[in-house]
Amino acid sequence: MIETPPDTIEEFLRLPVALESDDPRFVVRRIPPAEYERVYACVDEAFGRVRPRDHYDWMYRRNPYGHARIWGVEEVATGRLLKTGAFFPWPIWRGGEAIRGSMAGDVATVPDWQRQGLTRIRRIVRRSHPWAGTICTIAGPNEGSRIVTRKAGEAETMLGALPGGVLVLRGAGVLGRAGLPRLAARPLGRVADGVLALWSRLGLGRVERGVGQGASRFEPVTRFDVAFDAVTERTMSFPGYWSPHNADFLNWRYVDHPVERYVAFALVEHERPVAYSVLRLDGEQATLAEFAAEGLPSRQGPRLLAETIAVARAAGCAWVDFFSTPTWRHWGLFRRAGMLPFRTRNHLDAAYKLDEAGVQDVRRWQLTPGDRDYH
Repeated sequence: MIETPPDTIEEFLRLPVALESDDPRFVVRRIPPAEYERVYACVDEAFGRVRPRDHYDWMYRRNPYGHARIWGVEEVATGRLLKTGAFFPWPIWRGGEAIRGSMAGDVATVPDWQRQGLTRIRRIVRRSHPWAGTICTIAGPNEGSRIVTRKAGEAETMLGALPGGVLVLRGAGVLGRAGLPRLAARPLGRVADGVLALWSRLGLGRVERGVGQGASRFEPVTRFDVAFDAVTERTMSFPGYWSPHNADFLNWRYVDHPVERYVAFALVEHERPVAYSVLRLDGEQATLAEFAAEGLPSRQGPRLLAETIAVARAAGCAWVDFFSTPTWRHWGLFRRAGMLPFRTRNHLDAAYKLDEAGVQDVRRWQLTPGDRDYH
């Protein structure tokens, strides 16, 4: 069983901070849960769109690992919240050792105060918290955040864009999205469909052929239980940095998501799960969020991937995409099944003062889309 740690939000709010804002116009402080609505409004204003409040509460309040830890910058004269940034508690291990982890996100500044130096003020105060440097933090920065990081002289935390792969399931759909006229996309798509289906069968068939299924079967997962923790540890463990998703986390991250649609299914043998997969479905696109299976020479991986492809096809998806670090153990299997490599826009940022050299080596990381596409 992978333990879910207690929520430490009260300790985060209580511990003394050594520094304060060096600009008397602003105060930098930690935002308690009672004021989260102010944070939601600030993020909405900064990004120019209104996110459903249930989605916010899911992110900020319902995470089984604890409430979001938020640092805000307020204008003293008006009390207005000008800038905010959250750290969502996140499961991160180094090998078999659980360490303090977080996912940074929703770093936002209201439009009329952008590029006014608030990032520097917030960063200085935040780093004077007693926890600073003891938490391993990952992030998926957008282009704007990457520019800010470079200007702050912290480019070493940016590990670069993660490699991705796409498995095309329906040629016409993908060709149409690429801008090909409909009349041309349909016949070319039919030809591509046949080629892609054959490629996938050949890639998986060599290891699937002759497999005796016995008492094993695939079942949909409507709720994860602690039996899946053993599967996660056995199939996902990694000597470097990785994120062990226990049953509490998987249920929160996928089953209880208030906006996005996920489907989960497990390979069951002798009434116990031995492998599982989670797909995010969004129109023609499917994203492989989780894939927990033993690597070759085990038969689990090929069988689970074949079922993943079948589920995505049945849902009407035109392709399945995936991204991870170069150390992902199933890249070979995915490519044999016909997954084509592509350069993603999913960047990884990692910081951990207790092991700066190790955490900033992308080869020491294993992550899945479930550790990036969190909103």
